[in-house]
Amino acid sequence: MKRYLALGCFGVGLMVSPLLAGIGHAAVPASPRIGVIDFQSTLATTPAGQRANASFESTRKAKQGTLDKQQEDLRKAAAELEKQKSTLPAPQFEAKRHELEVKFAELQQTYVKLERELAQDRTKLLQDLIKLAEPKVTAIAKAEGITVILDRSATVWSDPANDLTAKLNAEMK
Repeated sequence: MKRYLALGCFGVGLMVSPLLAGIGHAAVPASPRIGVIDFQSTLATTPAGQRANASFESTRKAKQGTLDKQQEDLRKAAAELEKQKSTLPAPQFEAKRHELEVKFAELQQTYVKLERELAQDRTKLLQDLIKLAEPKVTAIAKAEGITVILDRSATVWSDPANDLTAKLNAEMK
């Protein structure tokens, strides 16, 4: 089914392409050049990226510390309940066990929430780095005659000659 849909779209594209042949020639150069930048490398190796990464790591460690404390408290409570198992009446033991299960579920929710927050923080970190690098990327692109620059993570393969990461990293401070 998907194959037929793809073939149908390809066929429609072939039929429509002669109609669109004259549109957009002025906007796109005859031979556009595409550059690639590895922003993860920029984040890891440049002073600006390292400062941002250090800030992120301190936030991550603080959140991890909170999670670790809650997890340790839960472990201690479970161990204490296990010690009391033989001395507590069954209904009371079951009530405390249920209470621990609820706390465990809350801990899991906290973990998921913190993971989501860290992912958002990491995304913001990369966005801020890209915003900081944007004028430098623009200058490099103009100097090199590049019409489009992609992030390395968005490409499957590119010619190493089109990699502008080293030039950007040299500019980032």
